[in-house]
Amino acid sequence: MSRVNLLLLALYVVVAVSCVTGEKIQNEIKVENSRLDVDERRGARMCVPYDLAMARVEVASAQAELDAGNYHIAEEHLLREKKYAERTTKLADSCIPHDKDNDGVADAADKCPLQPGPAKYDGCPDTDGDGVLDREDKCPLIPGIRELQGCAPAADGDKDLIPDNKDRCPFDPEDKDGYEDQDGCPDTDNDKDGITDEKDQCRDNPGPASNQGCPVNDKDSDGIPDELDKCPDEPEDKDNFEDHDGCPESDNDKDGILDAVDKCPNDKGTPQNNGCPVLDTDMDGVPDVVDKCLTEPEDKDEFEDTDGCPDPDNDKDGVLDADDKCPNEPGVPEEQGCTKKYKLIVVTAQKIELKQTVFFTTGKAVIEKKSYDMLKEVADAIKSVPSIKKVVIEGHTDNVGGRALNVKLSQSRADSVREFLIDEGVDGAKLEAIGYGPDKPISPNKTEKGRAMNRRVEFKIIQ
Repeated sequence: MSRVNLLLLALYVVVAVSCVTGEKIQNEIKVENSRLDVDERRGARMCVPYDLAMARVEVASAQAELDAGNYHIAEEHLLREKKYAERTTKLADSCIPHDKDNDGVADAADKCPLQPGPAKYDGCPDTDGDGVLDREDKCPLIPGIRELQGCAPAADGDKDLIPDNKDRCPFDPEDKDGYEDQDGCPDTDNDKDGITDEKDQCRDNPGPASNQGCPVNDKDSDGIPDELDKCPDEPEDKDNFEDHDGCPESDNDKDGILDAVDKCPNDKGTPQNNGCPVLDTDMDGVPDVVDKCLTEPEDKDEFEDTDGCPDPDNDKDGVLDADDKCPNEPGVPEEQGCTKKYKLIVVTAQKIELKQTVFFTTGKAVIEKKSYDMLKEVADAIKSVPSIKKVVIEGHTDNVGGRALNVKLSQSRADSVREFLIDEGVDGAKLEAIGYGPDKPISPNKTEKGRAMNRRVEFKIIQ
């Protein structure tokens, strides 16, 4: 075999081995990912988060090295991953209590793990509630006594489960309260302190009526006897919240805000709201404290969305937003809420823009006829849009001549325009005329063009 053929054969063997190695590593990565997925569902994220995370990192690194052709490095990552994965698999559900019978008693402490029962009986059932567990009860559905293996005695006149032959009070049922319950007689005052058990806070320890039948032992002087006081050395803070345990509660609602500064000490809240919950009656995302319409949700349409009140007609043109093609610009019903189209003017929410100048006789306040059509459109617009309540007619001049004379001229011209609009049917109460003279130029007065632009009439919509 020639040297060239030998080299080709060697190259083929290397490529074949690489393919087999790469496929093997890829299969291992797939298996490990599946394994980690199973462990995560079992609870690994909660019980062994670090090992799970490190295993995930090593698998991802192995995949990256494999994709780059670094098989050896990829295998090293998988070796490290398996150490973390073994611990993850072993402890995935170690922190999750198991309760096969769903009785609230963990299997580790449940003496009857396959039968639901109360915690006081270590998870074992007592169907008839007679204190004899079902597994020992010969009459599991009928209350009885332990001496009869859970069955009721044959003769029990007062039905207190104490046989008449042992019952000192066969016609008065025993009050089962853990005090002399075997004699069959009711004990209405266990500690014989003259206060009936019903009213006695310490029914097994004699005490005066002034202390609700409890002995007067109160080291912290909080009015709660030491026998009932869970914190006998710390006085209770009397604030109508768990005042009977004898322990002070500095943060009743446990919201992290001390009661001393908490405006709502019994309701969890936020620091931003002084410890009170952020109430939102109409669920519109606007807190009640700033919501002007508590029972009407805000319509979020980027128009006055912070006051909490719905705005069914944003532009107040009488066309509801649902039907208004131009909801934020006052218009007319005939145009589906949009501004009526005019040839010589454009109506916006802030003003009525003129496409031409209002022409007056030179030096006078007499409107020239060539401006009549445009001013008639202005009058029609004011009358057509109900939301327009007030329009200010501003008169302006250039700076040629004395200021006082220009102010007077601009006022006269604004007044003339106002009278023209009134003659066209506009309510005069909606119109106000103000002459500013040369005080508000929109162009420099240095050229004739600039001065011509400053000689103008403007219509500002105020309401």
